[in-house]
Amino acid sequence: MAGGPAGSDILCLQNSFADLMLVVGLDENTGLIPELSGIEGEGMMKNLFYGKFEPQVLCAISSNNMMHFFPHPRQDFEYPLQQLETKQNLFLKSASAYNTLDCIPKSKFNRATHQSRLSIRSTSVTPGAISRHMSMRRPYASLKKTTYVQNLASSQQFPVPDEVIKSIQYFCFPDDLQITEQKADTSVHFLVLTDIHGNKTYATCITFYRPYIIEKEYDGSLIPHLDLSGDNSAVAPDRTRCYIPVCCTLISKYAYFETMKESLSYMVHLIETESEDMYTYIKLFAHRLTMTPTPPPGRVAIEFCIHDMSFTISPSQEAEKQVIDIPLYLPFLIFPPDEILRILSAIMVENRIVFIASNYALLTVIMESFLNFILPFEWKYTYVPILSSKSLELLEAPGTFMMGCHSKYKEEVNQVGGLVVVDIDEGSLSINPEIADDSRSVRSGDSDSIEDLLDIPEIPEEAAKLFLNVCRKARFQFDLVDTKRPSHFNLNAERSYRRRKIQALNDLIVSGCLELMVNLFRSVVTETRVEYKRFNKQAFLDSKSGSEKSFYEKVMKTSMFKKFLKDRINDKTDYWVKLEVKTRPQAKSTESGPSVPNRRPQLRKQSSVAVIALNTGQFHNSPVFRMPALGDKVIVYLKETIRLLSVAVQKSQHFQERASYIYLLGMFYLACNKLTLALENFISLASIDVQILPKLVVTKICQQMKESELQDLISRPGFQALSDLMGAPVSESIHRKLEESVNIPEKDLYYDEFVECVSVMEMTSDTDTIGRLFRALIPSQIHQNFIDQETFAAFTHCWKENNKQCLNLGISDKDLLESECVLRVSSLCKTDYGTGRVALTDRRLCFVKDISSETREITRLSKILELEKKTMFSFLKQVKVLRIKNTGGSRFTAWLKEERDDFCLLIEEMWAGKVVSDSTKDIHAIQKAAQNVLLVDALLQSGLDAETAHHGNREEAARQLCYYRKYREEGHHNVPAETKEVLQNRIDPNYGERERKTVHALLYTPGVPEHSVSPRLWVGLGDGKIKVYNASHWLLESEFVQTKQSVQFSRKKYETHGCTCLVAVDKKHVWAGSYGIFIIDIETIRSNKTLMDHQEIVVDIVSIDDGRYAFTASINGIIMKWDVQKLTQAQPPIHLENVRDLRSIKYHQEHIWCGTWQKILKLSGSGQILQELQFTVSEPKFQPAEMDCFIILKAEGENTKDEIWAGCRREGEILVWDIDGTEPSHRIQLDCRGISDMVVQERRIWAGSKDGRIYIINSDSKKAFRTLLAHDDAVRSLCNAENRYILSGSGSSDGKIAIWTPNDTRTESGTYIGI
Repeated sequence: MAGGPAGSDILCLQNSFADLMLVVGLDENTGLIPELSGIEGEGMMKNLFYGKFEPQVLCAISSNNMMHFFPHPRQDFEYPLQQLETKQNLFLKSASAYNTLDCIPKSKFNRATHQSRLSIRSTSVTPGAISRHMSMRRPYASLKKTTYVQNLASSQQFPVPDEVIKSIQYFCFPDDLQITEQKADTSVHFLVLTDIHGNKTYATCITFYRPYIIEKEYDGSLIPHLDLSGDNSAVAPDRTRCYIPVCCTLISKYAYFETMKESLSYMVHLIETESEDMYTYIKLFAHRLTMTPTPPPGRVAIEFCIHDMSFTISPSQEAEKQVIDIPLYLPFLIFPPDEILRILSAIMVENRIVFIASNYALLTVIMESFLNFILPFEWKYTYVPILSSKSLELLEAPGTFMMGCHSKYKEEVNQVGGLVVVDIDEGSLSINPEIADDSRSVRSGDSDSIEDLLDIPEIPEEAAKLFLNVCRKARFQFDLVDTKRPSHFNLNAERSYRRRKIQALNDLIVSGCLELMVNLFRSVVTETRVEYKRFNKQAFLDSKSGSEKSFYEKVMKTSMFKKFLKDRINDKTDYWVKLEVKTRPQAKSTESGPSVPNRRPQLRKQSSVAVIALNTGQFHNSPVFRMPALGDKVIVYLKETIRLLSVAVQKSQHFQERASYIYLLGMFYLACNKLTLALENFISLASIDVQILPKLVVTKICQQMKESELQDLISRPGFQALSDLMGAPVSESIHRKLEESVNIPEKDLYYDEFVECVSVMEMTSDTDTIGRLFRALIPSQIHQNFIDQETFAAFTHCWKENNKQCLNLGISDKDLLESECVLRVSSLCKTDYGTGRVALTDRRLCFVKDISSETREITRLSKILELEKKTMFSFLKQVKVLRIKNTGGSRFTAWLKEERDDFCLLIEEMWAGKVVSDSTKDIHAIQKAAQNVLLVDALLQSGLDAETAHHGNREEAARQLCYYRKYREEGHHNVPAETKEVLQNRIDPNYGERERKTVHALLYTPGVPEHSVSPRLWVGLGDGKIKVYNASHWLLESEFVQTKQSVQFSRKKYETHGCTCLVAVDKKHVWAGSYGIFIIDIETIRSNKTLMDHQEIVVDIVSIDDGRYAFTASINGIIMKWDVQKLTQAQPPIHLENVRDLRSIKYHQEHIWCGTWQKILKLSGSGQILQELQFTVSEPKFQPAEMDCFIILKAEGENTKDEIWAGCRREGEILVWDIDGTEPSHRIQLDCRGISDMVVQERRIWAGSKDGRIYIINSDSKKAFRTLLAHDDAVRSLCNAENRYILSGSGSSDGKIAIWTPNDTRTESGTYIGI
């Protein structure tokens, strides 16, 4: 292989399958090194098969370096196996010939050489020496004329830190190295090595035995000689036949345990066939395995061959997950389901856990399995799956840990108090009793008692029951399944079948365990305020029943939960979030309206959902990329791989496959030191699937380049996104420390601080309400812009006290309506129903009888006719009473005394909210009014304190806060009858936002019942946010924030566009246009893919051919056609010359129709202009006349033609053309300031105007027969939801969405039109 000395061809992969191979054991170069000093000569020979020896690291091999350490450290210049042709190579070969392994004397007659090595073999080579020799440049570097520059492609860093490898040889032989008289079976075990920073590397060790003859020398020392004779006849008395173990350890950054086991097993098979060629095979396998890449998370697997045997490296299914390459079903065969749940609980509460087994391989497999079961929780403490005989003292270390050791040490393990012992052989869990005065089990910084630490809480019953189904299916036996299968004689086919079967079973188990974790911690999302980085710990615990609370109290103290909570607070999108969103019960959907604290004494039950199909019969046939042969030149191998990957990128039919190939292509360009090409591929990868982007590698490449080169690269077309990819992560110190409890600030509050406090305390999140509250707490006569500490403390105290009073009212659950909230309870008073209390809820007024708490309805809010404040006499005293009249004619009188005026004001606000909700169909008005009632009550009660700022005018401040009372008095709730007939609902996507934004885009997607996906309404706002509502109940399901908002666009005039368009290009994805195209998965409502090919803002997207292709258009006149599956451009972009104001596009009869401010263009599929329609207004008020929108109306009969309708931007005029005409056939005049959007519904045109009205136009008569008063600002977007609804969105002054029922529309004659 060329290039060894020169270094140009010795390149390495950043994502190599293996980083290092170690050969550990003893041989003729080390001699026999006894574990106990003082044993020599005759004594050692007598105890040869009973004594223990110190294993040594014989050699270490990376992708481009091989070091032997005995009899002295030296580099093997014949690695990689190469053809030495150049003069320089010939010189190096002759200069280092004495260092090669083949030149080492093995004969017993070479006494002089043996004597010179006696002192060398008496001591071990230190790990530091191994690391130093592996990382240093060899002498041949000085022969180069150019200076060597360290780069990513040829970095020689030793892949395992010193502290990890310090005892690597002892973990390779955990029971010590022992020489055997008979050849023992080859065995495999696995290691997980953790450095001081918590970074893990994974190792697979295979131990096999080689025949030796031990010869006693004249000085009494024992020298082993490899016996290749194959003759088992007797030997001389001073010799002994034996077998010395050799352990080959493959170390990798990736947990490919089974694949490493397969490759090492095949290597040992070849070695045992030709024992004298051991190092030849080790070199061959080490080079191949270290030069083979691992696939990125996704769909594509990698296959490579060594000799005639193929090996497959499967990808991880999730970017956030380490690959799983172990059989996860083994724990279910070993442990009963109840014990599995106990073990999971012990891990999640971070007990001190020790696994014991008589099989070292099982230790790592079982422990790794359980760590996979609890994902996304991650074990953060000491983790040692295999303890060697020399490290058992670690079991007595204080603090939390998870370790594994052989069952022969069970007696020693049982002597350590406070351990949770998991016996794999017996399938049981036990807890060692705590020894008196032993504090080892107490976790530093915690105050748990020993009894608490030793208690393993039960996993909540509902989630555990669903998990039992997974346990039942996971008890898989190959022998039972294979009884019906014929015998197979194709080894590769049988290996492939077994691998696919295990993978299918692993998928089932992983899905079931993730379902368990989602069901356990689903309600964490409910109590998390992402915008304020807050988690309401107390509310979370209060929602749990007594039996569950113990589990959650313990889990919440753990480091794992804190890391999990941090991810949720930072709104991290991972596999847990995707499943939580997919399985979110309807009751747990994120509320689109205000969050009213629950005033009823009951727990908010968390739902557990089972969605995993328990079917292991289906296999997933992933695409396989076959690596080329690794020839005699690395650079040729790299170039051939690049060629094959480039072909695969072009041929790939799915964007996920294409992303995997682009990832690999970038890695191989990097291995060739072609940094620009590597970055180009990584930038392309970021647009397809940013989650698998190797960000650390991209950052290192950029750091390696000169600043001038980097800036020049960023300025090139297509490289602008590089600055975003290499952007520095936000420092953790910038964010305020998470506070689980909210305390009242001990200072005066300015507006921004007040907004945060009120929002975090969940008083309200509505910006308008918070503003009114802020002004109400500062009297107008006091000129200040803050709320003093005393006033806010009093207000908060009263708000909390009212909450407690409502909870302690004692109303039984059966006496309250579904989701009914108690808002205010009066003092004990006399009423027409007897002595008791009056309770105001968000639905009605109730009477609660004293002592018995018997509840009786007074009246529903909707039936209140009049509230009358009167004064009556009782025992010669005047008493203030409140009389309530309802529509049924009945009256109710309550002697509320001094509470009357305050209570009446609260009832008026709640009553007004109900009236406004019924009149305007605003489904949030009742909840907002309920919040207002709570705030007004706290304002009134705190105003009684003379120290508060609003003490002198609390009634005026309270009336100022009663928004719906004033709204009703001013008559704003009155809606025209014809509008009310069609209007079904209103929703407010701007609720809780600091500023109200325009609703730029609306999209309706039908449900997918088989995937538990409900019908959804997608709302694109002006700030780049996309909010998704359940279209069955109009509740907010999710909020997607674009990673690249239009505010990052350089031209200021586009900053207000935000999300410009939303289109469901197929049944699985929604494309959102902004500065770039964001591809959102409909099922999970998450986006990992972005198309950044447009250099200007994307104004429209059109899907064609049943979602196979899509056209996208940017404002600068560029139209691109995309292959939706591949996410590649299906044809060269179309450039519309002199067009800088493209507004929208349509696709009709295989032609593209483009609308600008002044004209409509008809294009062929290749972009040729076929027709041009000029937009002119008959009597324009504004010049020039501009078109804001256009639609194409398909003809209904054979004798009619398709039509084009276009709306004027600043005039109330709509122009209509025949599809093949050149002049407008009709002009429709409307009394409005301009037409902003239009949509077709059957044969009717719904036209939204700039003054907030919607005109319904008969397409035949070309007349508007109905006008709807829709919004208080311009209608900016319209959407037809499969003729079930028409949805309209408005400008930022209103910022709401109206939902209309089109089948209620009437003609001019007053008759209904059916659909």
